[in-house]
Formats: sequence, structure tokens, C-alpha cells
Amino acid sequence: MFRRWQKDAVGKYRTLESFNTFLARLSPISGPAALGACDPADLYAVLSVLHSKGRNPQLQVNNDPGFYYFVTDAAQPAECDGAAAAPSGRGDGGACAAAPGSPNASLRREAVVPVSSKSLQLTTDTLNKFFQLEAHPHVSHILLATVDDDGSVSLVRVFNYVQPPFEGPETLPPLEAEGGGVGGESDDD
Repeated sequence: MFRRWQKDAVGKYRTLESFNTFLARLSPISGPAALGACDPADLYAVLSVLHSKGRNPQLQVNNDPGFYYFVTDAAQPAECDGAAAAPSGRGDGGACAAAPGSPNASLRREAVVPVSSKSLQLTTDTLNKFFQLEAHPHVSHILLATVDDDGSVSLVRVFNYVQPPFEGPETLPPLEAEGGGVGGESDDD
């Protein structure tokens, strides 16, 4: 049950806010634009996982369409400092060959959208709505956090465009847009 806390994260357990405190700071989402993709217990499960991984999750509310999401830290390769760039297939010059977690890696932000695995509303139209982040309008990819009934969380990176296969983690596209937002810019513009 507490598997996420058994490996290098036991110290973070003491700094996780309680469920009641988390529940008290949730602002309600209502109206016809509310997606209802997950319940508060699912949100808390995702918060717990992200916190245990040291990702510094910050809860955000998207009003139209209405859903909760987290903005988290993601260690990704820094901009290339003379290192050979690996092609990413998007024409952006690729990413630096430095591995995440290395001294050359930089800290970037990433959107994580929680969804209940029992949600019947998870359609391509709903997935498209998850990319309509009011605070970050040019996001090209998100992490979809699927929560099972037992609290297990699976993180899957979902792109808002057709992406060629990756040849390794060093070929991931940049997570931040040019203007400092979350995710990269879409090629649709």
C-alpha cells in the first residue's frame, strides 16, 4: 500500500499535507464546462506520487473547460552547450545529449492531468480539452496521470500532435514553450 514511500522517499512522507488540508484548499469546479475527470481522492493520490518523487507539485484549476491539474518539476536535458544535438523530428534542433539528473540537466515545468481509470468520459474530445490550459495556451504535451481504484498512479506522456518514435530520453522535445509556459509550442501554428 505504501510502496511509493519505500524507495528513497520516506523522508518526504512527513512533509506531505494531510488529505483534509488538501480537501479544504480545493476550489469547487461546477457548471456545464466541468469535465469531472477525477474525484478529490484521485487528485490526492497523484499529489502523493508527485510529492514522493520530489517533483514539487502545485495544484492548478482550469475553469473552461473545468478540471484540476498539477504543474510539476521535470529534470530534462539543458540546452546544448557545444554537445551534439540529437534530432527530435520536430525541426527544433533536438535536445541536449545530457541525461536527466546529470549536472548539465536543467529544471523545467510540466503539466500533469489526473484522470480516474473508471472515468467513462475519457474520449479523444476530452483529451483534446486537457490541452486547453488557460495559463499555458501553447502546451504540446502533458502527463496524463491515470488513477486506479487502489490508488495506483500511472503517468503517460500524451502529445497534441503526431510524434515520430523517440530514440532515447535525450531526444525528448523541450518541455517549455519559448515564452516560459508549460510544454513546447505546437507545429499547428
